[in-house]
Amino acid sequence: MNFLAPLFLAGLAALAVPIFIHLINRERKEITEFPSLMFLQRIPYRSVRRQKIRNWLLFLIRCLAVILLAAAFARPFLGKRFGGAAGALDSAREVVVLLDRSYSMGYGDQWSRAKDAASSVIGGIGANDKLTLVAFAETPTALNEASADQGSLRASLDAVKLSSRTTKYAPALKLATKILEESELARREVVLISDFHKVGWDGHEEVVLPPGTQLTNVDLSSTPTSNVAVTTVELHRAIEAGRERVTAKARLTNTGDKPASGISVALSLNDREIERKTISLAGNSAGTVTFASVALPAGLTRGVVSAGADALPQDNRFNFVLAPEQALSVLIIEPSDARSSQSLYLSRALSIGDRPLIRTAVKRSGAVTFGDLSGRSLVVLNDAPFPAGDVGRRLKTFVEQGGGLLVILGQNSTPSSFSTVAADLLPGPVGPVVDRGTERSATLTSLEYAHPIFELFSGPRSGDFAAARYYRYRPLQLTSAAGVLARYDDGAAALVEKPLGAGKVVVMTSTADLFWNDLAVQPVFLPFIHQVARYTASYADVRPWFTAGQVMEVGRTAGQLAGNGTGPSPARTGDAADYVIESPSGETIRPTAADDGYLVELEEQGFYALRRVGDARGAAKAIAVNLDMAESDLSRLDPQELVAAVTPTGSNARAAGVVTPPTPEEQERRQTLWWYLLVGALLLLGAETILSNRLSRAAR
Repeated sequence: MNFLAPLFLAGLAALAVPIFIHLINRERKEITEFPSLMFLQRIPYRSVRRQKIRNWLLFLIRCLAVILLAAAFARPFLGKRFGGAAGALDSAREVVVLLDRSYSMGYGDQWSRAKDAASSVIGGIGANDKLTLVAFAETPTALNEASADQGSLRASLDAVKLSSRTTKYAPALKLATKILEESELARREVVLISDFHKVGWDGHEEVVLPPGTQLTNVDLSSTPTSNVAVTTVELHRAIEAGRERVTAKARLTNTGDKPASGISVALSLNDREIERKTISLAGNSAGTVTFASVALPAGLTRGVVSAGADALPQDNRFNFVLAPEQALSVLIIEPSDARSSQSLYLSRALSIGDRPLIRTAVKRSGAVTFGDLSGRSLVVLNDAPFPAGDVGRRLKTFVEQGGGLLVILGQNSTPSSFSTVAADLLPGPVGPVVDRGTERSATLTSLEYAHPIFELFSGPRSGDFAAARYYRYRPLQLTSAAGVLARYDDGAAALVEKPLGAGKVVVMTSTADLFWNDLAVQPVFLPFIHQVARYTASYADVRPWFTAGQVMEVGRTAGQLAGNGTGPSPARTGDAADYVIESPSGETIRPTAADDGYLVELEEQGFYALRRVGDARGAAKAIAVNLDMAESDLSRLDPQELVAAVTPTGSNARAAGVVTPPTPEEQERRQTLWWYLLVGALLLLGAETILSNRLSRAAR
């Protein structure tokens, strides 16, 4: 038995306390005074018979409690000299195998050699040892509970597959540190199996293995290396002869020192090869391949650019998805007595540009029919009264199902022009006209640049809204200021939004022509109107590809892929949980609920298939996922640099493979005998209290 703090054993001197208590000469509690003896001298009467221990059980309990308390504070532990179980405990190992499964491990035969190395470590596990297998790329995953069962360990190893992610050493080493710190075994080892990519370690991570840990590196890197990768694809669209065409330009890199000649690069659409070209690259260089323009097929198109074959085939292809250009269909409703140029600036601004293509139609309020709202992405009430009857109710339903409504207030936008149905759409009642005149005109002084509408203008020299002069506007009696996106210099709201169901309502409190302001002739007018239309109509570009590890918003993406941009997003007509995603490896994935919607993490390279629950597999939409090309750079990290960074000072011999006996602190921390001694002392003190109370009552 050894003690970590033997000075606390001096507390055994407290044994004198119970001895003194049991041997002291006790006076009677009740004293009877006799007057005739008051003037006599008192002589103590000593009796040997009274100076002896009368209750041995109580005495022993008190002494044992003192001994246990002193021993607990001295922190005892069992040393090797006791042999048997203690010796076996000191020789047992806690082993953590860190297996790199980033996609660069697919270079040549590295992955098979990595599994063989891990299998060799498993084969060396003893009966008293414990091993945890951790597979890692950017994030680590413990594949098993610490175990010495070689059968289950090999089964876990066989199930590990290469990932599509990049290398990060710090998270894996932190998990290994946590496992080792929780271990009760004396010897601790980490085996790191990797190709030691420089991109996985920047030298600033705060990771330190527990003192005395043996770190063994299994370096599987190949030298010299040669790797050609397709890093990105640029897609250029154009309308030719009334049909949309796309031109693909692929960028390739050669990260090896030797030149690569005669690289065959192919463009395929929907598994059909369209064109093949050849390129040569010098060592450590890059180049581009431009393919001829092709007519864009109807519906979604899966595209792939592939470049020959080399030792790392994973980065030799780049996936993308092409969709027909999404067009916004906008209906502008103006009053029956509209000015000749009332919608001129608005319609011209919307029709300019092609990302997205916006098709506009202008109708007078009295001529709008139920069918005019079908297939629209955005409806604009340009100083027009809210439609009455079935058309008004259909417009409200249109917004609730995901459509956009832009309300532009003006001379004809009186409070009476908005019916009871419209009252639910607007963010507040419309007030009387505020006339600022030409000499003291209003300006915009407060804009929410973090909002998607104004985010485009948040940078320097990106547009000046303060140059516009507002002569009149209609105030809104807002119930909440949360939706105010812009204000005039007097604090009145200039631009307000209100969500309604799955759609949005945006209100401009002044006109979109030169009648009440001069914003229409300012440089910011065109991009501003485009931003308002895109946001209000909930327009978003279909992403041609994602990068492995990114998170996709299932509902939004589902709507983009399923729709054609000419109406409310289909994703808004149902819950995102109604969608099923199939990974490139064939695994079925359900979206994960989050605070802001439903999400899915895209882990694999290739094409994910997205479909509604119950739909046939042929109706699925494709989502392209590519690798993070940082991992394609095969620059090597010196393993000794990693060892020096994560090994505690004074433990270098241990990291180099020299096994040292555990320190007394380590042995005591694993055994924690003091805790049991302390609990025993507390139990004895409780028993002492009960027994002494009973003896006291019996003596009475």
